[in-house]
Amino acid sequence: MSTLYLIRHCSASGQEPDAPLTEAGHEQAHLLLDFFREIPIDRILSSDYTRAVASVTPLAEAHQLPIEREPLLRERILSDGPSKTG
Repeated sequence: MSTLYLIRHCSASGQEPDAPLTEAGHEQAHLLLDFFREIPIDRILSSDYTRAVASVTPLAEAHQLPIEREPLLRERILSDGPSKTG
């Protein structure tokens, strides 16, 4: 049976698709590398947003895996304002 890990992107400078990681975000990405260092990984999939790819880049490099960029993993805007149904 396969194990799937879902990881939210590390701290970024904003929500725009090309928003880079902050300094803290880069530190978090390296903490992910430390956490997964001994865990076997077969694939790395990421949204194509800059912050998502940057979050898993150290991990991908350490495991010598490509980052498979999947636009369907992008964040979705469900509403442009607060919901009245709360």
